[in-house]
Amino acid sequence: MAHRDRTIEALITALQRLPGIGPKTAERLAFHLLRIDSAEALQLARAIEEVRAAVKSCRHCFQLDAQDPCSVCADPARDRSMLLVVEDPREVARFEDVGYRGLYHVLQGRLSQLEGIRPEDLTTASLVTRVRDGGFAEVCLATNPDLEGEGTAAVLAEQLAPLGTKVTRLARGLPAGSSIAQVSASILADAIEGRRPLP
Repeated sequence: MAHRDRTIEALITALQRLPGIGPKTAERLAFHLLRIDSAEALQLARAIEEVRAAVKSCRHCFQLDAQDPCSVCADPARDRSMLLVVEDPREVARFEDVGYRGLYHVLQGRLSQLEGIRPEDLTTASLVTRVRDGGFAEVCLATNPDLEGEGTAAVLAEQLAPLGTKVTRLARGLPAGSSIAQVSASILADAIEGRRPLP
């Protein structure tokens, strides 16, 4: 059996590390990058290099942005009494699209026994400190409505309960088992409008 050049194999292996990319897709992408114009392939490499150099995690909310504090935390017009807790930085843009104008806290993931992700692996300690020191009237736990998201919300609600701040959860307008990044804007707007207190 013929072997490919080690540099091609290295590219395929690197591409396989991306989420949702299996061996066949990685191979297809690798050969696509070899087929296209060299300038186009190098433009992709430069874009990756530039975003890695420019984007950082906000010291307050852990959102990814080119500035620290991020543009949301630095905006004096935001409603500083409301804190929306999300799993992933991608979800911030979804809530911005439907008109949410409070502050955010990005957990950088969610609790998962299967993957060994514990509260200390997320930004939960910073969340508790922020809520204790921040004077928020409400903290809405906007984790995904699936098993891990519900479990994460339950643990966070327990940690936040002693602080006396109102803790809510997104309304059930979100279909169970779905991802916030994939639902329509109208469903997301209804869910945030109909948020409810946690027991």
